[in-house]
Amino acid sequence: MIVEAQPEDIDEVYGLWRILLDHHQHLHPVFRYRPGSEQVLKSELLTRLKEKNTKVFVYQLQDEWVGMIFASLRNASAGFLLANKGYIAETVIKEEHRGSGIGKELFEAASKWLLDKGADHIELQVAVNNPQAIGFWESLGFTPSTQHMVLRLPETKHKKE
Repeated sequence: MIVEAQPEDIDEVYGLWRILLDHHQHLHPVFRYRPGSEQVLKSELLTRLKEKNTKVFVYQLQDEWVGMIFASLRNASAGFLLANKGYIAETVIKEEHRGSGIGKELFEAASKWLLDKGADHIELQVAVNNPQAIGFWESLGFTPSTQHMVLRLPETKHKKE
């Protein structure tokens, strides 16, 4: 069953998000989080859960949350042909449930909501070192449009730790 997460579900949302973050730790430093940062990360998630144009869809089996997907509507300049961007983020399925169709069902719920909100296309980012995720999104019709690149800058004495 698919339900919409609410701010009071922050602990469950954070639990699924940590699975996603932990899965990505070895893929690139941009995915790494600082030890002891649980409250800061939960605060960030809570802000996103409360955003007007964002929905978090969760897949439940009995009382267990086994997957989630974030969907947001982001408007671009009206000068662009595709100005109403649906954006997918934070998609995760617990490992023992991957390949069962849950991800596709979550995507269908998110894309329906985005279409109903007026989205004219959907974008997402996927780790280039995650071929399973790339294959999943390609199976749903996604194709590359840009390559997101990161340059890690050297630490300086002025940065807060």
